[in-house]
Amino acid sequence: MHYPIGLLFDLLASSSALPWNITVHFKSFPEKDLLHCPSKDVIEAHFMSCVKEADALKHKSQVINEMQKKDHKQLWMGLQNDRFDQFWAINRKLMEYPAEENGFRYIPFRIYQTTTERPFIQKLFRPVATDGQLHTLGDLLKEVCPSAVAPEE
Repeated sequence: MHYPIGLLFDLLASSSALPWNITVHFKSFPEKDLLHCPSKDVIEAHFMSCVKEADALKHKSQVINEMQKKDHKQLWMGLQNDRFDQFWAINRKLMEYPAEENGFRYIPFRIYQTTTERPFIQKLFRPVATDGQLHTLGDLLKEVCPSAVAPEE
Protein backbone atom coordinates (compact mmCIF):
# COMPACT_ATOMS: atom_id res chain seq x y z
CA MET A 1 0.00 0.00 0.00
CA HIS A 2 2.93 2.36 0.57
CA TYR A 3 4.94 1.66 -2.55
CA PRO A 4 6.11 4.68 -4.58
CA ILE A 5 3.92 5.67 -7.51
CA GLY A 6 6.57 4.67 -10.06
CA LEU A 7 6.71 1.15 -8.66
CA LEU A 8 2.91 0.89 -8.66
CA PHE A 9 2.89 2.03 -12.27
CA ASP A 10 5.43 -0.64 -13.24
CA LEU A 11 3.48 -3.33 -11.39
CA LEU A 12 -0.09 -2.42 -12.25
CA ALA A 13 -0.43 -0.15 -15.25
CA SER A 14 -0.55 -0.82 -18.91
CA SER A 15 -0.23 1.90 -21.52
CA SER A 16 -3.94 1.57 -22.29
CA ALA A 17 -4.84 2.21 -18.65
CA LEU A 18 -3.67 5.82 -18.64
CA PRO A 19 -4.52 8.17 -17.12
CA TRP A 20 -5.20 6.40 -13.85
CA ASN A 21 -8.53 7.01 -12.19
CA ILE A 22 -7.91 7.54 -8.51
CA THR A 23 -10.65 7.30 -5.93
CA VAL A 24 -10.09 9.11 -2.65
CA HIS A 25 -12.15 7.99 0.34
CA PHE A 26 -12.77 10.44 3.17
CA LYS A 27 -14.70 8.07 5.46
CA SER A 28 -13.96 4.63 6.90
CA PHE A 29 -10.22 5.03 6.55
CA PRO A 30 -8.44 1.62 6.65
CA GLU A 31 -6.20 2.40 9.66
CA LYS A 32 -4.89 -1.18 9.78
CA ASP A 33 -3.71 -1.10 6.16
CA LEU A 34 -2.52 2.45 5.55
CA LEU A 35 -0.60 5.09 7.41
CA HIS A 36 -2.91 7.93 8.24
CA CYS A 37 -1.67 11.41 7.43
CA PRO A 38 -4.02 13.72 9.29
CA SER A 39 -3.07 16.87 7.37
CA LYS A 40 -1.09 18.34 4.49
CA ASP A 41 1.38 19.60 7.09
CA VAL A 42 2.23 16.01 8.05
CA ILE A 43 2.83 15.09 4.41
CA GLU A 44 4.98 18.20 3.90
CA ALA A 45 7.00 17.37 7.03
CA HIS A 46 7.57 13.80 5.78
CA PHE A 47 8.65 15.09 2.36
CA MET A 48 11.09 17.57 3.89
CA SER A 49 12.44 14.87 6.19
CA CYS A 50 13.19 12.69 3.15
CA VAL A 51 14.87 15.63 1.38
CA LYS A 52 17.00 16.32 4.46
CA GLU A 53 17.96 12.66 4.75
CA ALA A 54 19.04 12.51 1.11
CA ASP A 55 21.00 15.77 1.46
CA ALA A 56 22.78 14.40 4.53
CA LEU A 57 23.90 11.41 2.49
CA LYS A 58 24.85 13.34 -0.61
CA HIS A 59 26.18 16.66 0.75
CA LYS A 60 26.66 16.19 4.52
CA SER A 61 23.53 18.39 4.97
CA GLN A 62 25.35 21.45 3.64
CA VAL A 63 22.81 22.33 0.94
CA ILE A 64 19.65 22.03 3.01
CA ASN A 65 21.28 23.87 5.94
CA GLU A 66 22.20 26.80 3.69
CA MET A 67 18.64 27.14 2.40
CA GLN A 68 16.21 29.55 3.96
CA LYS A 69 12.72 28.61 5.12
CA LYS A 70 11.30 30.25 1.98
CA ASP A 71 13.41 27.88 -0.17
CA HIS A 72 11.98 24.87 1.68
CA LYS A 73 8.47 26.25 1.08
CA GLN A 74 9.19 26.90 -2.60
CA LEU A 75 10.42 23.32 -3.05
CA TRP A 76 7.29 21.92 -1.41
CA MET A 77 4.86 24.29 -3.14
CA GLY A 78 6.44 23.59 -6.53
CA LEU A 79 5.93 19.87 -5.98
CA GLN A 80 2.45 20.22 -4.53
CA ASN A 81 1.21 22.54 -7.28
CA ASP A 82 2.90 20.72 -10.17
CA ARG A 83 5.11 23.72 -10.96
CA PHE A 84 8.31 22.22 -12.30
CA ASP A 85 10.21 25.50 -12.70
CA GLN A 86 9.41 26.55 -9.13
CA PHE A 87 10.44 23.12 -7.80
CA TRP A 88 13.57 22.77 -9.96
CA ALA A 89 14.91 26.22 -9.05
CA ILE A 90 15.50 24.83 -5.55
CA ASN A 91 15.93 21.12 -6.29
CA ARG A 92 18.80 21.90 -8.70
CA LYS A 93 20.93 22.86 -5.68
CA LEU A 94 20.28 19.44 -4.14
CA MET A 95 21.32 17.63 -7.32
CA GLU A 96 24.65 19.40 -7.86
CA TYR A 97 27.99 18.51 -6.33
CA PRO A 98 31.41 20.19 -6.29
CA ALA A 99 33.63 19.11 -9.22
CA GLU A 100 36.48 18.18 -6.86
CA GLU A 101 34.29 15.59 -5.16
CA ASN A 102 33.77 13.50 -8.33
CA GLY A 103 30.12 12.93 -7.46
CA PHE A 104 28.02 12.28 -4.41
CA ARG A 105 29.47 10.55 -1.34
CA TYR A 106 26.54 8.17 -1.24
CA ILE A 107 23.41 7.55 -3.22
CA PRO A 108 20.52 6.30 -1.09
CA PHE A 109 19.13 3.18 -2.71
CA ARG A 110 15.96 1.26 -2.02
CA ILE A 111 14.69 -1.65 -4.08
CA TYR A 112 11.22 -3.01 -3.52
CA GLN A 113 10.53 -6.72 -3.55
CA THR A 114 7.05 -8.11 -3.92
CA THR A 115 7.93 -11.78 -3.64
CA THR A 116 9.64 -11.96 -0.26
CA GLU A 117 8.80 -11.29 3.36
CA ARG A 118 11.19 -8.34 3.32
CA PRO A 119 9.36 -5.59 1.38
CA PHE A 120 12.49 -3.66 0.45
CA ILE A 121 16.26 -3.53 0.68
CA GLN A 122 17.77 -0.19 1.61
CA LYS A 123 21.45 0.65 1.34
CA LEU A 124 23.91 3.49 1.09
CA PHE A 125 25.80 3.10 -2.15
CA ARG A 126 29.11 4.77 -2.95
CA PRO A 127 29.07 5.71 -6.65
CA VAL A 128 32.86 6.11 -6.66
CA ALA A 129 35.19 3.52 -5.11
CA THR A 130 38.12 4.59 -2.94
CA ASP A 131 40.46 3.94 -5.90
CA GLY A 132 38.43 6.36 -8.07
CA GLN A 133 36.70 3.62 -10.09
CA LEU A 134 33.10 4.49 -10.92
CA HIS A 135 30.47 2.02 -9.78
CA THR A 136 27.51 1.18 -11.99
CA LEU A 137 23.93 0.18 -11.29
CA GLY A 138 25.03 -3.35 -12.17
CA ASP A 139 27.64 -3.23 -9.39
CA LEU A 140 24.98 -2.18 -6.92
CA LEU A 141 22.57 -4.90 -8.01
CA LYS A 142 25.30 -7.55 -7.80
CA GLU A 143 25.89 -6.46 -4.23
CA VAL A 144 22.30 -6.28 -2.96
CA CYS A 145 20.45 -8.72 -5.27
CA PRO A 146 22.99 -11.07 -6.86
CA SER A 147 20.26 -13.41 -8.06
CA ALA A 148 18.72 -10.59 -10.13
CA VAL A 149 21.85 -10.13 -12.26
CA ALA A 150 22.87 -12.53 -15.00
CA PRO A 151 26.45 -13.77 -14.60
CA GLU A 152 29.00 -12.20 -16.95
CA GLU A 153 30.45 -14.45 -19.61
